[in-house]
Amino acid sequence: MNHRRIYSFAVIVFASFILLATGIASTSKPPMLVSVDSPYGMRKTIQNIKQSLVNNNFRFLREQTVKDGLGDSEDPHFRILYFCNFAVAHKAIQYDKRIGFMLPCRLTLIEKEGRVSIYYLNPQLVKGLGNKKLNSLCDQISAAMNSVIEEATL
Repeated sequence: MNHRRIYSFAVIVFASFILLATGIASTSKPPMLVSVDSPYGMRKTIQNIKQSLVNNNFRFLREQTVKDGLGDSEDPHFRILYFCNFAVAHKAIQYDKRIGFMLPCRLTLIEKEGRVSIYYLNPQLVKGLGNKKLNSLCDQISAAMNSVIEEATL
């Protein structure tokens, strides 16, 4: 009887190892931050993102420039873009008000040495709240944000 348990345990461990090694199963969590490089400069990247937002049913809300704190001038190499899909946001708030920490959606753009990087919080993190209804919206927004970035950086 003891040998069967050991054998069963060994089979489960081996099968788990195979699944993890082949990528069929994964214990890794989604990355907190998504980063994509744009082939364009800051101005063109922002223009492309604004158009792509409209194409993907988002509404552009505002562009925030950030002063570097060392003077009165703003940093032209750092921008935050705010946007929202109000229909999806409304549903999300109805499902779980804690979603407010992710609203509105935002992208941070940083230009360094002529290259623009786009950063945003991974919508898949919302799945950690444990609300199944919210999870499906999370997948929807994640796919839409990926489409926005892909379209804007082509």
